Amino acid sequence: MKTWACVLALSLAAAGCGYDFGTSLKPSQGRSLRGVHLAVPVFFNDTFEPILDKRVTEFIRKQFLQTDGLTLANDVGAAPLVLKGIVRSYGVQTLSFRQGSVNEQRVSLSVEVTFEDRSARKMLWSQTYTTSAEFFQTSDLATNRTRQDRATEEACQAMAEHIVSHVIETLSDAQSAR
Repeated sequence: MKTWACVLALSLAAAGCGYDFGTSLKPSQGRSLRGVHLAVPVFFNDTFEPILDKRVTEFIRKQFLQTDGLTLANDVGAAPLVLKGIVRSYGVQTLSFRQGSVNEQRVSLSVEVTFEDRSARKMLWSQTYTTSAEFFQTSDLATNRTRQDRATEEACQAMAEHIVSHVIETLSDAQSAR
């Protein structure tokens, strides 16, 4: 009986649990968006964190590049669809202490996004997205900054997935209505 339980446990561990807690649509799950041209200009940075605007924009663009049929346009004026954004806030919060020093911190990021159909001259939606990611502190300042940057990238990636999913759902719904 113990052998059978061990074999079963090892089989399940090797197969992986398969859980997916994400609720957002993955880019490859959307309908084909052939012929859709979208511009994503660099977001405006309303924070004191340097180059955060470029980082957020780049993660969103990379996420769009995984979408079948969608073309990213470099020229905002030539694209019928435009996704614009403003990085509204960026902060680092202390989550826990250990022996009198900071142990864990959280990076929080908030971005205001608008999705416009320039050819129809209308705003399709406007929404604020907030994400966060945690990191552990060490006694080394350079390591801490590297970990903070990595947490910022995790927050940017999560935000990009949500934003791109919302855009894909909007475009898929529009195509279905036609």
